[in-house]
Amino acid sequence: MNKKKDMILQQAETYMTSLFKEKFSPEICFHNLLHTKTVIHAVKEIGSHSGLSNAQMEIAILGGWFHDAGYCRKYMGHEEESNRVCAQFFKEVNYSPDRIEQVLSCIDATRIPQHPLNLTEEVLCDADFYHLCQHGYPQNEMLLRQEWLQCLSRKYTDAEWNKMNYTFFKTHQYFTGYGKKILQKLKEKNMNEIELRSIL
Repeated sequence: MNKKKDMILQQAETYMTSLFKEKFSPEICFHNLLHTKTVIHAVKEIGSHSGLSNAQMEIAILGGWFHDAGYCRKYMGHEEESNRVCAQFFKEVNYSPDRIEQVLSCIDATRIPQHPLNLTEEVLCDADFYHLCQHGYPQNEMLLRQEWLQCLSRKYTDAEWNKMNYTFFKTHQYFTGYGKKILQKLKEKNMNEIELRSIL
């Protein structure tokens, strides 16, 4: 990426880092800056293995920075607010309207159930659930459970949580070839541990 492209990505990182520090409630303990940085790392990993062009990679990374921005305003349906935060950022920088639309489409694609319409959107959707295949998944799982309790007043027994978690793993799918071939195998290790935990 050239200096101009690097600048827009640096501006997005600075903007979102400040937003997380200043506007996010401590109750948002999973969908936080750390999760967003994990998504950015995953976009780069998945995107490079999926053959994204530099322009596509830039779109996916920008989508990654802003895809959870809306949590600072509302929890359910945050994607719409994420787009508003993203649009506000783009008012402050010189960026192509066509590319802005691509970034906003990437954010929309992450809405559950995910609906990516092209490879760039597929990369971001897979990156958003990269944590499912990580060794540290149990920690992420604990933080999400805590977040739901604090933000949605959803309280689960261990048995209920394990059952719901396992069902989600079974129904979730990666979209990119890299996700299906590499990430899925790693995800299945975590899924098997959840199944074993459910039995015990």
